[in-house]
Amino acid sequence: MALTYKHPGVYVEEISTIPPSIAQVDTAIPGFIGYTAKREKNGVAFAINTPIRITSLLEFEASFGGAFPEVLEVTINEPEKDKLTPKIDVAATTTATGASGYVLYYHVKMFYENGGGPCWIVSVGTFEDTPALTKATLKAGLLACEREDEITLLLIPESTTLTGSSDIKELNDAMLAQCAKLQDRFAVLDAPQMGQATPYLVADKFRNDLVSADNLKYGAVYYPQVQTGASYNRVTDDNIKIAADNRTGANAGIYKKVVNTKKAITKIIDTAAPVTAVKASADITFGSTAISGHSISIAGFSFTFGTGGVAIGADTTAVAAALKTAIANNTELAALVDSTATLGVLKVQAKTAGSAGNAISLVYDPKGSAPNITLSNPFLTGGFDSNDFALFNQIKAALDAFTVPLYPSGTVAGIMARVDSTRGVWKAPANVSLLTVDKPLIAVSDEEQDYLNVDATSGKSINVIRKFAGKGTLVWGARTLAGNDNEWRYVPVRRLFIMVEESVKKATEFVVFEPNDAKTWMRVKTMCQNFLNQLWRQGALAGAKAEDAFFVNVGLGITMTALDILEGRLIIEIGMAAVRPAEFIVLKFSHLLAKS
Repeated sequence: MALTYKHPGVYVEEISTIPPSIAQVDTAIPGFIGYTAKREKNGVAFAINTPIRITSLLEFEASFGGAFPEVLEVTINEPEKDKLTPKIDVAATTTATGASGYVLYYHVKMFYENGGGPCWIVSVGTFEDTPALTKATLKAGLLACEREDEITLLLIPESTTLTGSSDIKELNDAMLAQCAKLQDRFAVLDAPQMGQATPYLVADKFRNDLVSADNLKYGAVYYPQVQTGASYNRVTDDNIKIAADNRTGANAGIYKKVVNTKKAITKIIDTAAPVTAVKASADITFGSTAISGHSISIAGFSFTFGTGGVAIGADTTAVAAALKTAIANNTELAALVDSTATLGVLKVQAKTAGSAGNAISLVYDPKGSAPNITLSNPFLTGGFDSNDFALFNQIKAALDAFTVPLYPSGTVAGIMARVDSTRGVWKAPANVSLLTVDKPLIAVSDEEQDYLNVDATSGKSINVIRKFAGKGTLVWGARTLAGNDNEWRYVPVRRLFIMVEESVKKATEFVVFEPNDAKTWMRVKTMCQNFLNQLWRQGALAGAKAEDAFFVNVGLGITMTALDILEGRLIIEIGMAAVRPAEFIVLKFSHLLAKS
């Protein structure tokens, strides 16, 4: 509105001649939903299902803690042919089926390893919650993501841990439904193995049982699991705890405790079977002559002697003598023995303080003789001398080499962030290396990918992670779940439209309640044209000329009728010729007759 001129003088007016601009929204801001070790911000606990924005793995660890402490079982077998050291195998034994399933930490780690930036974390519970890993809690976290407008990718990595097909399907459908409702985000899904023997069966299981036919253009699925470079919690020299466990009774263990004034071990039972259960107290357990099932636990890791492994001799061996003498003469150690019950537990534990070398050590003889348990100092005042413990060092190396297998969704989210920042959201996040990944756990062939990539019946395309000689492990697929839809077949096309739609939506909010006249229409049209012209110049839109790449229409008799204006509607039509990935490269060769 013009100024009111009342007194003589010079008046200054500033006239806006440049149309407002459109700022491109971020395109790869994931919302990770899952279980964490804790929930606190700057030392203050916050409520469950509260979205928290982070920008690094360090921030995640500060607010949500680290990874779940998995139980790893180390099996010590006979040395392989022409080798002196024992063969060591490692397996996760937290549950009957392997690891716990709490994998959110590792997915966030892989997101940052592969180029990720800001993201949102929704903690739906902690590792101690019961029941653990349920559909209802994960779905509640998904609902909380609706409140955060910045989120552009949705991931529930722990959905693959659910055992029921209907539960996984409900979560997948809910993710796609939220994306379709808000129209500003994209779901990244995993195709779980679920006991299927081949990629063909995995594809059938996913298409038939794990996702419905609605909103498929708002998501993509990736397969199979990959062997990452992320390690489980390692055993370190300063967290070693060693104890000897003795139980008497029907299920007698290894050592028989005799209650007397000295509280000493008098013999090692010849006939009792070795204790096979893993004790939380970190037990050393041996049988007398059995050659398999003997377990050692150090710092929460269980070490089991396998078939053909080491045996313990009778009570006349140096093992029994060393233990008997050391405990009988050590008042500090004797005080640890519980003499109040015949059915009890004897724990021999080294203190962590003090100099190294004053603790229990285990020596492995590769020639097959019995190991020796000794106390290098009769008083347990020092720490554990792992430098003299060759077997322990070998076990540590095996644990370091035992890395976490993961489904690829978190890694792919990081790749999307990396590609978006270096090439643009219109570039397919495919034919790109997965960083900190060794290999896919299942090698998918060309024939198998034919079946996964194109499905004439359902159209539910499954993108594959493959390893190629000389190239490494690559994302080898860029289709949405709507693989038979010519408009929304490709991931970059869907995500480009989401970015443009959200950017234009936010930029045109100033027009609400502005006069619905030609002046406003021109401002909006010019603003949109400038934004699309910039995208065309960057390579996001196809066309030799700008008018071939996009159009913006608005006006009375063009996009609106008089009734539209009377009812308060300002209608803008935008069309874009999005670039599409070259999925199939066809080279045609023919013979040419000599012409000269």
